[in-house]
Amino acid sequence: METTLTNSQDRESRRAELLTNGVANAAVTIQHSLSDKTDSRAIMQAIMGQIERVKAGDLSDLEGRLVAHIATLDSLFHEFMDKARTAPSPRMLEMYTRLALKAQSQAIRAAEAISGMKMGPLIVAKQVNMANGPQQVNNRQESVSD
Repeated sequence: METTLTNSQDRESRRAELLTNGVANAAVTIQHSLSDKTDSRAIMQAIMGQIERVKAGDLSDLEGRLVAHIATLDSLFHEFMDKARTAPSPRMLEMYTRLALKAQSQAIRAAEAISGMKMGPLIVAKQVNMANGPQQVNNRQESVSD
């Protein structure tokens, strides 16, 4: 009886591990969303290969994917703007314009991600203190008076 319980627990543990594995979930999602007959294990191996390349410092897969995303999002932006231009009602005009602007915003974020990968993060300093000798900096917050 204890052996059966252990086998059942092992099976449940393996199933829980698989269900919480991001790579396995990604492979199944890709397989289902594309209605593809490719074995999910083969998809998992392809994803793992990409992960290993990123770990080794090769970001070319990510850069290529982001460029493809930008092209797709730009296409969506123009398609939604065209639909907004010919929208039959103000409500539809607003909906298509919002969708276009969301696609544009995501394209900008993807471009920023590529820029960050290539050149490092952008640092915006609010204050730079430079002096050739002693320096005193007085930073005070404005108080709200009643």
